[in-house]
Amino acid sequence: MINIKKMGCECQKPEENNNEIQAEKNNASKNEEEDINDFLVINNNNLSLRNHLINKEKKPEDEFSRYIFQKINALRQNPKSFIDTILQAKNNVIVDKSGINVYKSSVKVALNLGERAFDLAADILKKTEPMGKLTYNPDLTVEIPNNENDIKSRDYLPYQIQGKIDSGINIKSFWKDIIKDPETCFILTVVDDSGQNPGNKRNDILDKNNEYIGISSVKIGRSFACYIVIG
Repeated sequence: MINIKKMGCECQKPEENNNEIQAEKNNASKNEEEDINDFLVINNNNLSLRNHLINKEKKPEDEFSRYIFQKINALRQNPKSFIDTILQAKNNVIVDKSGINVYKSSVKVALNLGERAFDLAADILKKTEPMGKLTYNPDLTVEIPNNENDIKSRDYLPYQIQGKIDSGINIKSFWKDIIKDPETCFILTVVDDSGQNPGNKRNDILDKNNEYIGISSVKIGRSFACYIVIG
């Protein structure tokens, strides 16, 4: 009979092997965590950097918000690739019987300048250079209402934002969209043809200095809202 021990091998039970493998995995995870912590200490424990490392793989919870999040980051990475999308979307602009510019898709949305706003957005995208993605940050994400009254309320979002600011969260801009079709919502965010402060939302999502975003959306009954916060 061969003496396995003398040949330099020592047999172990399967469970002993499993325990060693698990211990190696735990040590690897611990080492990785220690590396991140060391990196943060070297960089003065920067809160912004910590949030980036923690949240870089996270995404919004609901499908609508994930779609908007993905589209915004695709736009930031390659602004010029969306020029054709914006110009083709211009074909959906009509003038109703009252003389109001309307964007007509699966929903109808009143516009201000109409077709000219789409041309303006396309020209801006031609001049915009690629930039980094926004990181989804749950701390910026607005808690969704649980009733239709709060969805319709003009005070709900400012109240939520004030609470975040009071807790020390840095917020650069925020807005509420009520366009329930995600593709239309994204296109009109880029075109941003509102009667009040036109272009502000587009400027915010295309600002290379902005790093973080929070997005949430809710639909209750016939009421819908999407909340976007930039930090």
